[in-house]
Amino acid sequence: MINRDQLRLKKQQQRDARLEEIYRELPQLQKLDQTIAQKNIAMIRAGVLQKNPQERQRLEEEIAGLLKLQRQVLLENHLDESIYRPQWDCSLCEDKGYLEPGVLCSCYQKERLEELFLRSGMPEAMRQFTFDNFETKRYADGEDMEKKVAWCRQFVQDILQKQAGQCLFLTGDVGRGKTHLSAAIANAVLANGNTVLYRRASDLFDLIRQYRYEESRQLCSEMLEQLRSCDLLVIDDLGAERTTDFVIEQLVLILEDRNYQNKPWIINSNLDLNQIKEYYTARTSDRILERARVFKLVKEKSARVEMASQRKRKGTLR
Repeated sequence: MINRDQLRLKKQQQRDARLEEIYRELPQLQKLDQTIAQKNIAMIRAGVLQKNPQERQRLEEEIAGLLKLQRQVLLENHLDESIYRPQWDCSLCEDKGYLEPGVLCSCYQKERLEELFLRSGMPEAMRQFTFDNFETKRYADGEDMEKKVAWCRQFVQDILQKQAGQCLFLTGDVGRGKTHLSAAIANAVLANGNTVLYRRASDLFDLIRQYRYEESRQLCSEMLEQLRSCDLLVIDDLGAERTTDFVIEQLVLILEDRNYQNKPWIINSNLDLNQIKEYYTARTSDRILERARVFKLVKEKSARVEMASQRKRKGTLR
């Protein structure tokens, strides 16, 4: 995240440097500005310290005349009063990150979302996956798919309110939209300032192996802790990787930890639960069934085949 104190200081220093250049060209303007500053200090002293309203009023009138002369010098030299203001990246909050105490600026919220997305491990292409562009009509039972998407939307709200009583297991053939739907959930969770970790199962298991065998145990240990503590964990493509008893045990421990802490997770797999039981042991399938809502996504063609057909049709039309 940006250090906003340093950013504001940098912007002020840049403003001061620009003013120095202008003053070298217009020494009369520098003298005017210095005089105005001195008069302002004298006016404050007269009004607050000396309790002299007559002197304060005299100085106010004098300052008003100097400001009029200042504006004239600026106009003659094709300048305006913006030279005295830093060039903030965000004019709304002047790079403070908040509009008022407790009210975050949109620039900070955008920066926070960017940071959360980068930390999530989600590929850049997944930013585009939302509920709005998930086409339920392409599924074998569009009405049933609408109900599943509605459940997923509510799942997001439950996560945001820390009340997610269930998790989600998405199964179906390749290209049936499991990644799209899980990414839509993850993006909605991220957009509200919550933490998400997305890992392909093969990458997750590589991390677990590193934790056991390599020297970077501290780094791996920190990542494993994040897997247990993030607001939402997404494990994609379970079943397309090489497993060992140790890796399976660690996967079960992660799921058990998250289930115990009432921390939601999503698992995407081309395997059904019977195959999960065969590949990963009954204990693994039990931990999934313990908390998960199981959705099977069924449609005639995979998303990849549909996209290829669309590109082919567009090429023919040209």
